Amino acid sequence: MTTKKIVFAVLASVSLLAASCTSNTSADDELYEQGIDKNKFKHTKKI
Repeated sequence: MTTKKIVFAVLASVSLLAASCTSNTSADDELYEQGIDKNKFKHTKKI
C-alpha cells in the first residue's frame, strides 16, 4: 500500500513537472502584452 502511494506521488510530480515545462516563446508572450481598449467598457457613475 505504501509503495503504491509513493509511485503515485512520483508519477503525479513528474506529470506536473512535464506540463509546466512548456516552451515559452516570444510569440506566446505577445498574446498577453496586448493593450485594452477602454472605450469598449461602459462607464458608470460612482455613488
